[in-house]
Amino acid sequence: MSKRKVSDDRRGDCAGKRLKQAKQHLYLLLDDWERGSVRKLDVDTFDSDAGTDLLQPRHFTEPPVARIEALHEISCSFISQGTKIFAMQPREGKPAIPTFDTHALGLTICLWPSCRGDYVNRPLFASIAGRLFLFTDVLAEALGDPPPYDSKAPWSWTTIKARPPFFTGRVLCHALHPDGRTLFVSAGSRSRQRNCEDSPEQAGQSTFSFDAERLRWRHHGDWVLPFSGEAYFDAELEALCGERNGDGCFCACDVAPVAAEFTSAPAWKLGQGRLFRKGPQLHLGAKLLYMGDSKFCLVESVLYKEGDDRLCPWPRRRVLRMTTFGLKYNKKGELRTKLRRAGACRVYKRPHDFGESLDRCPWAFWL
Repeated sequence: MSKRKVSDDRRGDCAGKRLKQAKQHLYLLLDDWERGSVRKLDVDTFDSDAGTDLLQPRHFTEPPVARIEALHEISCSFISQGTKIFAMQPREGKPAIPTFDTHALGLTICLWPSCRGDYVNRPLFASIAGRLFLFTDVLAEALGDPPPYDSKAPWSWTTIKARPPFFTGRVLCHALHPDGRTLFVSAGSRSRQRNCEDSPEQAGQSTFSFDAERLRWRHHGDWVLPFSGEAYFDAELEALCGERNGDGCFCACDVAPVAAEFTSAPAWKLGQGRLFRKGPQLHLGAKLLYMGDSKFCLVESVLYKEGDDRLCPWPRRRVLRMTTFGLKYNKKGELRTKLRRAGACRVYKRPHDFGESLDRCPWAFWL
């Protein structure tokens, strides 16, 4: 082999290693101008061993990495896949979906799925086995791989025969199984109420799983996972971990086998303490992210009334409290957050009086 060939191969190997070792960051989607901004934060700069309640909110010092055109009232359909963030705004007349690549800092587009964002209930988006899936009450679609740069073929979706057996507007929580190809979802079933003594909120709730390779749903039982929103597998605890009821408490749940049906939910433990206290006057919502290596990041959005115009029906200022942490069992077998935490607080001002968007939880991604 020639020296030039060996040199080229080595450069290629080094480039591949650099790509694999690219540092991840926390990305925030904020309505801090007439449309929206993408903010990028390095969690390594967070204050160590400091509670976010004690940190003074600071303004963003760095400019946003991108601006986005999104109507605030309907900013409820942002999803990430790989290194990209998709702005799938429902009922907008745009011919394609704008997609921002956080690593390349570039913008690309892909075609709309057949529903074109016109869904009655909020859909379920999920990244499974390296593919992005869209589930609605009436259909399911999967996004194909991006076409080569020299191809004239569009980046498009494929309709699959995997309509979910539940109503997407009644999804309680979901979690990716450690096998990487199976998504567990707890939601309101399409079947009729099985127990007339159940309350309307509990009636017909079940847990299902979707196999991304077989493109098939499976019913696991008339029980629900103990989470709110998205949960994640922690290899160190060998359990699914997530937030409980949106109140700042966390729990760890045994992983259910993908090929079994149960009459009750897997065993789970509620963590000791809270990372935030939900107050009706200030708390808006929270988003939990998994950073890998048994590390989590919680982003909480709260109202910030200082300096606001009292005549405004809704305070314009928002504070984002961000905390990175880990979970562990102590000697008594209790689930606790690890002592070493880091946190940060940022404040920004919304430029309008439209009230809140359909989703009050912050839009945050670890990419």
